[in-house]
Amino acid sequence: MTTQSRTSPVPGGTLADTRNSFGARGWSIIGIQGLLIWLAAGAQVHGLNIIVPTLSGHFGIEAPTLLYWATPASWGGVVAAYVVAKMVEARGAKFNIILSLVACGTAFGLLGTWGTVPGFVILFFAVNFFGTGFGYVGGLALIATWFPQKKNLALGWVTMGQTMSTALFVPALAWSFATFGVQKGFWVVTGTMLLMALVVWRFVKNTPEEMGCSPDNVPMSAQEIAASRAEQAAYVSPFSTRRLLAMKDVWLIGIGSGGIYIVLVGVLSQLVPRMMEMGYSQGQAIANLSIAAFIGVPGAYIWGWLGQRFGSRKALMGYAAWWMVAVIVNMVQTNAVVLWISLVMIGLSFGGATNLTTSIVADKFSRGSFVKAFGLIQPIQGVVRTTAYAILAFGLTHLGGYVGAYGLLVAIAVVNIVIFWVVDTTPVEGDTVTETPAAAVA
Repeated sequence: MTTQSRTSPVPGGTLADTRNSFGARGWSIIGIQGLLIWLAAGAQVHGLNIIVPTLSGHFGIEAPTLLYWATPASWGGVVAAYVVAKMVEARGAKFNIILSLVACGTAFGLLGTWGTVPGFVILFFAVNFFGTGFGYVGGLALIATWFPQKKNLALGWVTMGQTMSTALFVPALAWSFATFGVQKGFWVVTGTMLLMALVVWRFVKNTPEEMGCSPDNVPMSAQEIAASRAEQAAYVSPFSTRRLLAMKDVWLIGIGSGGIYIVLVGVLSQLVPRMMEMGYSQGQAIANLSIAAFIGVPGAYIWGWLGQRFGSRKALMGYAAWWMVAVIVNMVQTNAVVLWISLVMIGLSFGGATNLTTSIVADKFSRGSFVKAFGLIQPIQGVVRTTAYAILAFGLTHLGGYVGAYGLLVAIAVVNIVIFWVVDTTPVEGDTVTETPAAAVA
């Protein structure tokens, strides 16, 4: 295999090098992507906790109506997963991150001025489309290119930003509304996104070779870096959309990743109402969720370390099992101690999903082919993920409330374990398959 693809794999398809030796340039990429994913997760998901009631009060639109239409608008992220991936193939990650930041910021700012339901749907669709573009397609492609062998570890640091978004984005947006008013408050977030666009323009390159660095910060001479850059620039992925769709593992990874998010979204979207049913006030329930999110900050790195050490596939099986136990504990909670055991387990899980479901794609496909494969796998994941609310609604309505709904999530976690058990993460490149130890698929 060529240097653009991989170095020697170990069981699980990754190098078990858990040293955080990313180099100054590498750390800057990790930090920037951590901020990008903080913004994306906040604008697309967490911000709805305050965006919906704020717009409802400002424009006189019923909050349930806005929340209902937020669901189809969120499909913008599913569409972007494919479309932006194609744009990254054509123009590179950096161009698309900058474009998406500007467009997402513009749409987010206009949310405070376009006071109709159709306007909300169009603008929030754009927020989801371009937020996915810079946070979850362009940004993750950047990490996979810079750290092909240490992506789990790098994403462990990156997803700390995503986890912190759960705890900090809502109060930050609330402060912005209180300080500047509703309309100007939305534009404060726009200004932050435009500032990040300038940072990306100034400090980011599509590949480490363009900065005179080596992938994963491994020792390489200037001549080797120059040769790797030329090879990366000339590389053309041999995988067509049709060929990828014919691969069993593309579907298994996409469906399994979507199943991971069904459990995560199913629990997080109902954690506050669930605690209120247990007798907690809304304020205390929200505070408990924030505490769980802060607990999850080191958890993001732990899952990255586990993925780096044992491979993404095995880590995903462990991650699904961890969620299964966390949900069961939450189902059978009998006192505050048991509740907090479940909250700690849930908090520690926040950052693992994005990390591991991204890394397993990079285990299977090389640097040059990652974004093409990810651009198909992520939409499959997104379609499966969107069934989370319907599954919850069925359980809540027909299976006796939260215990029945959470029972369905436990069953899905079991299915996720089985799916990733049968996934083959043996790296593929063109018409050949690299020689990987048998343990990689054991």
